[in-house]
Amino acid sequence: MIRIILQVFYVIFSGIMEALSISNELLPFGSPFTAVFCLVPLYLALFRSESYRESYLLAAAQILTVHLLSSFWLANFHGFAAFTLGASALGTAFEGGFFGIFMHAFVRLSQDKTNLLKEHAGTFGLENCKSFTFNIKRQIQRFFSGHLVECRVLFFSILWVTWEWVKSTGAMGYPWGTLFLSAYRWKLITQIADITGVWGITFIFALANALFAEGVRLLPLLPSAQNSKYLKNCYINIAKLSAFIWGISLLYGLCQYTLERKPEKFMNAILVQQNIDPWEGGDLLSVPISMKLTQEQFNIMNQKGIKPDLVVWSEGVLERNFPQARLYYKSFPEEESLCDFIKRLDTPFLVGGGTRINAAKKKYSNSAILFDCEGEYAGFYSKKHLVPFAEQIPYRDNPFMKIIMEELVGMPYSLTPGKEFTLFTIPINPDIIWGNPIEGNLEDFAEIALDRSGKADFQASQKYIWNMGRNPLEYVSFTVPICFEDAFSDVCGPLYNMGSELFINITNDSWSKTASAEYQHFIASSYLSIEYRTTLVRCANSGYTVVCDPAGKILQSLPIFEQAALSAEIPVYERKPTFYSRHSNYLPHICVTIVLLFLAVQTLDNYIWKKKS
Repeated sequence: MIRIILQVFYVIFSGIMEALSISNELLPFGSPFTAVFCLVPLYLALFRSESYRESYLLAAAQILTVHLLSSFWLANFHGFAAFTLGASALGTAFEGGFFGIFMHAFVRLSQDKTNLLKEHAGTFGLENCKSFTFNIKRQIQRFFSGHLVECRVLFFSILWVTWEWVKSTGAMGYPWGTLFLSAYRWKLITQIADITGVWGITFIFALANALFAEGVRLLPLLPSAQNSKYLKNCYINIAKLSAFIWGISLLYGLCQYTLERKPEKFMNAILVQQNIDPWEGGDLLSVPISMKLTQEQFNIMNQKGIKPDLVVWSEGVLERNFPQARLYYKSFPEEESLCDFIKRLDTPFLVGGGTRINAAKKKYSNSAILFDCEGEYAGFYSKKHLVPFAEQIPYRDNPFMKIIMEELVGMPYSLTPGKEFTLFTIPINPDIIWGNPIEGNLEDFAEIALDRSGKADFQASQKYIWNMGRNPLEYVSFTVPICFEDAFSDVCGPLYNMGSELFINITNDSWSKTASAEYQHFIASSYLSIEYRTTLVRCANSGYTVVCDPAGKILQSLPIFEQAALSAEIPVYERKPTFYSRHSNYLPHICVTIVLLFLAVQTLDNYIWKKKS
């Protein structure tokens, strides 16, 4: 009983430490130092576990603790709080428990005295066994017998990356409560995200945790262990490897963080943070206040001789659904309609709203609406990755699920995900004379041919005289991941690859009413700027409204939970695809493959041995 109590204490303590390492009410940007040790108690508990069931429950308890302590603000999600927090917590814990099962399987393999210690001593029998699977396992065990500690540390790190990737991927993905969120303050470490994505950050932090945990576990064993020299050498080897990985990451981060990047152009924008929950205020409050804040910043910029290129309002400001609402906002508000206001400012607007995709089938989408400088509706991008149990209900069309959601939970609808990846392009700095660059006309190979009379083809020669297309310095192309889409590579990757020069994220976290929710969302999205080495702009309803450069440095920001607007000079850099933008989530894919291969060998071997016995 005492052992079980201690085991539970270990995993709960581990969960508390991990939650403290992530942005919280005490530490707004988290504690990366704590993150280096937070998984040590979990590692020790799983190593001492005596069964798969126990390992499953221990891992689930740790992950449940992290979720409840780091995402407690889900309880503020309007009338669906208990369901949203409860369902996500239980679902996350259920998934996470399988991490414990995989880890226990590996620990059992590495502690199998019959197969490992005898093999290491050269006394292993059954040399004549012809089982292919047995021979594979025997080779694995031989390797383990010489590298026990190294294998445990690396497998734990690989498995933790696998777990966080599975947790953060797909329709049910929830990329909060993850280890990489804790690394934000260590900017030199986070720079590796342009190569590995956030998963490399998770890996090196998990590696440090496993290394320290092995040190804690082995230290009391060394004086009495017969093979203490062997264990010590194993530990030194993995310590050297870990130090090398951390060292090379820091060196790379130093180079990238201090690298001078010169913008190709600038876009002047007004970012409006109206600090009104659209669920509660609606158009009657949000639109007039947003217009007032916009006008104030417009006047300030006008006094400085600056004309804004774009005005951005956050997610969900407009209550009515487009395209039908384009007519409504020509007369609302009564004093000056939104469309007239936009026309008077002579500036394009990007505004969070909704769209009616199919009225007959009751399909509605969460969207970013673009108005041109005349106040005319130009089009929209609809959110593709919806929030599970908030915007989209799994199996919503199932009659049983429909009764539960409508009668018990009180969620009678589910939004429809968007179908298109959309690239927005707007003109910038109309008062600047850019000249007439012809470099965009030039190709890798060309022929200049004169006809039989020695004359040039007039049409063909124009590309050597005039800019034949759109001058890239006169326009900016951007994409708009909505809400927590900024944390999903399956959305942001295709958006970037369309030709996006910067990301503009619009979001509404005002319902959370907590600082940690605002900062956690910002930290998750801030990795976008590093992964793709591009500018990130966030226009949030109540915060954190911010502009980040390609190294993740904050250039401008607004205080959270305040009605304010920001006149932002947004730098736009040359597009240079990163390793991560080309190869995306290759690292977690490798980790998943290793874990599945291990599982396959173990399962097949157990099956064969059962048949033989």
